[in-house]
Amino acid sequence: MKAPLLRLLLLSMLLLPALCAGARGTRGETSFGPKLGYVSRNSSATVGLVFQYSPSSVVRLSPEVGLVFRHKNLDAMTADVNVHFPFKFAQGRGCFYPLAGVGFTSWGRHDIDEATSVDVTNHSNLFGINMGAGVEGHVSKSLKLGIEARYSLMRHLPTAYVTAGVAFVF
Repeated sequence: MKAPLLRLLLLSMLLLPALCAGARGTRGETSFGPKLGYVSRNSSATVGLVFQYSPSSVVRLSPEVGLVFRHKNLDAMTADVNVHFPFKFAQGRGCFYPLAGVGFTSWGRHDIDEATSVDVTNHSNLFGINMGAGVEGHVSKSLKLGIEARYSLMRHLPTAYVTAGVAFVF
């Protein structure tokens, strides 16, 4: 991720909550659903499942798992636990949230041994810190749509994710 884009993301994470300081999320809201998107590390697609629970009106826990499809001989499995800080707008139908969290990614690098024509795969298992922001809107009381941008700071393999998802609220 380019430095000016990273600065803009960090600045928006700091300023937008201040502008929306009066509006908060819904305590006790629970949701579950699929996500799909783009991964910068190997210019590929990602799919995943996310669960969200709001223990208070200012904090939401969001564990998720995902797969990054193979491209440029790289693929991955991801597991993240993020904390969202939701700020409602549009009479409570929309929500902006900065996020922070931790993540684990297992990157697989696939090569072919030319002598034996055997697939040789190496794995890099890495922990990292996540930061980003997202926007979501309630289509109905039981359905919400969202878009999220996240940057994972990991040793040797930092990665940006942009995802869109649908979640069923229960």
